[in-house]
Amino acid sequence: MPFLVSSIPSPLRLAIASVAIASALVMAAQRSVGNDLADPARAIPIAFPKTGSYLPGRAEDARIARITYRLATIGRDRCPTRESTSGLVLQHLSQFEQADRAGILSAIPLDRGPGVIALVPNSPAAHGGILLGDVLVAINDTPIPPEPDLARPFDSARAHVRGDVIADLLETAREVTLLRAGKPQTLAITPVPACPSRVHLARSTQRNAFADGRHVFLTTGVLALLRNDDELAFLVAHEMAHNILGHAAAMRSGTVAGRKGVRQIESAADRLAGNLMIDAGYDPVIGAAALKRLGGTDLGLTLFAKHEPPATRIAAMRALAEHRRAP
Repeated sequence: MPFLVSSIPSPLRLAIASVAIASALVMAAQRSVGNDLADPARAIPIAFPKTGSYLPGRAEDARIARITYRLATIGRDRCPTRESTSGLVLQHLSQFEQADRAGILSAIPLDRGPGVIALVPNSPAAHGGILLGDVLVAINDTPIPPEPDLARPFDSARAHVRGDVIADLLETAREVTLLRAGKPQTLAITPVPACPSRVHLARSTQRNAFADGRHVFLTTGVLALLRNDDELAFLVAHEMAHNILGHAAAMRSGTVAGRKGVRQIESAADRLAGNLMIDAGYDPVIGAAALKRLGGTDLGLTLFAKHEPPATRIAAMRALAEHRRAP
């Protein structure tokens, strides 16, 4: 379940739920998120679901979900380990600050289960008839576990675990029971195999993208620098590739030695990312062009990851594309 952040008028300010990893990048991003959430210029009222709209600020989330789904499903044969995906983006009550939950519940019954805030077109969820604004209450015959400790202050680690619990249940879903306009419905759903692809968007002025071994995190700061879907696909695919190739575990175990070793795994992530992009119909050369504009932005497994120069990485993507085009 992506932990996504958008700005909502005071007092409904949505808190970021992110993995607690030992990284200066994460701590800096969390501080920056707090500043962004206080920015009234970003505020959009909640109108959900009677008006036919959904939680605000989700166009970016839906775009990332669509690109991620395409990369992960079309390129799944390149992934030795697969997960199942339904093409859903969900919102949990535990992702909100404690003081904001009552206001959210006045519009959306997220105390009953997570709400659907985005759907990938032509995904299993869309084909199954799930709609924006639906609230999941059961998967197969298993009721959605109640949100734990909602009387306690917001805790990002607890919210993240909650999201993963529901995402794990959805991997084996055959049917889902949901609330639509307050009435329960049960729909059949058939998730499809895909590369591991739990991608999350955090609203932050930090310009970064990184992977933790299972999840990918992008910030709205880096998203604002990208000009097209190819560039976004390049960032998503690169970070997905780190997870697919097990680079987080390798770095934590100390088997990656020095700058040379880090550059080797970054190059390997670029190669897999380029192939995933070509499989899915994206252009890795156009995508890698974003590297010229990202300047000092650190994109990679950790804040301290070192890459080859942008020109070298772009040249590698051009060579890969030419190789794939060769008869």
